[in-house]
Amino acid sequence: MTLPGSLFVIGLPIALAGVLMLLRRWTALMAWSAAAAMSFLGVLVTTATLNVAYPIGPLNLYLGRPFYLLGRVLVIEPADRLPLAFIYFTAAGLFVIAWRLLPHSNFFPIGLVMVALLGAVLMVHQVVYAALLVEMAAILAVFPLHESGGRAHGGLRYIAYVTLALPGLMITQLLLELFAIFPADMGLLQTSTVLLGISFAILLGAVPFQSWLSTVATDGSPPVVTFLFTVHLGTVWFMLLAYLQSYAWLGRQPLFEPLFTALGLLMMIVGGALAASQRRMGRLVGYAILVDNGAMFVALGTRQTAGLALTLMMLLARPVALGLMTIGLDGLRQLGGGDDSATAMQGMAWSAPWRTVAFLVGGVAMAGFPLSLGFAARWGLYRLMARQDLFQALLALSGSAGVMMGLVGVIRTLLVPASTDAKPRAPLAEDPVVLVLIIVLIGATLALGLFPQGASRVALEMAESFTFFAP
Repeated sequence: MTLPGSLFVIGLPIALAGVLMLLRRWTALMAWSAAAAMSFLGVLVTTATLNVAYPIGPLNLYLGRPFYLLGRVLVIEPADRLPLAFIYFTAAGLFVIAWRLLPHSNFFPIGLVMVALLGAVLMVHQVVYAALLVEMAAILAVFPLHESGGRAHGGLRYIAYVTLALPGLMITQLLLELFAIFPADMGLLQTSTVLLGISFAILLGAVPFQSWLSTVATDGSPPVVTFLFTVHLGTVWFMLLAYLQSYAWLGRQPLFEPLFTALGLLMMIVGGALAASQRRMGRLVGYAILVDNGAMFVALGTRQTAGLALTLMMLLARPVALGLMTIGLDGLRQLGGGDDSATAMQGMAWSAPWRTVAFLVGGVAMAGFPLSLGFAARWGLYRLMARQDLFQALLALSGSAGVMMGLVGVIRTLLVPASTDAKPRAPLAEDPVVLVLIIVLIGATLALGLFPQGASRVALEMAESFTFFAP
């Protein structure tokens, strides 16, 4: 009996999630089981041959065999392998981090179901159904995002924005199908491009739809926020690239470059300005993501394979940087009683030095400054932009500088001793495993910053699988 690969990689996380729901008392077992399953799927989609049978008991697994569900086709194609591997390996790493930060959490089973849905986004051919799967994953994210109590504004706002983006994607697909029938009507194509840009701008938190980024980062549990900003938004980026691959003429019309470049620059400038004046740590994370997404829009707006590779390289750099910021923010919030405002964080560096270092190194990497993989990607983007317009390159650089200024302000707050009449704080009792994770992630950040060639090769290989910028 034949087992389609798409059914296997979707069914395994869902089946494991059902088991883990019964094992919430054993956090280590949940975390390592989820991480092992994700690592296995990552290795499978990376190394296995698509059209070769792999026996699994009485079944023969064909990774590239399509699976038909109610007339919809889900299939793993060669271009899907590296994006799927990114999702699986990133989720595996975040499950390990959450092992020490989220005891007895429902993040592990729900995270597995989210990964299954987001993997299906990359395998389904119909873009409208991919968008519906993204919304289903967003709805599930609300439960672990706010399970510790407090306000749930961030998750609910994100669901509202995802829902707002769906009509634009549906109308865009309808207009593109009409354009295939009436190829002389360029108005259909221009309207499709604008609607496409607006829809993905909403999904990715572009200006003026960026409020959910900072709200989620402020109200949500830091490890789940990182999952949302890496795995979930990473899938949205790959969905955008798949859309452009399906309708290649979208990227070849004159409106594409100015639209995506202007949108990206606006995101970087506004995000940098907001970050520079920000002293609340969670909001700073949200604004750093806004600037990073803007840089990726700008790189995509170059309409070059090199720009596409830089977009993907920035996406590859995000999990390590945000992982460090997550660990730092989580520990500092514990000391502040869940509050990460400037008043609550004053002098925290002396009580939690390792968490402060983690937040600092991760923040520098997210800002795109040395020594980090983000710097290599941003520097490549500035050079690419400077060849065409030096002023635009300087505007993009100002956005990154704004994030760095905000980070400097936060670190100054953490280092300033608390007032003498404030109640003394006991030092944070550091978990040795968390210290190891911090050291490993800092080492990975420095290694990728000093030797970015491996990540750049992976990004270029991923970019070359998308041919919509080919002449």
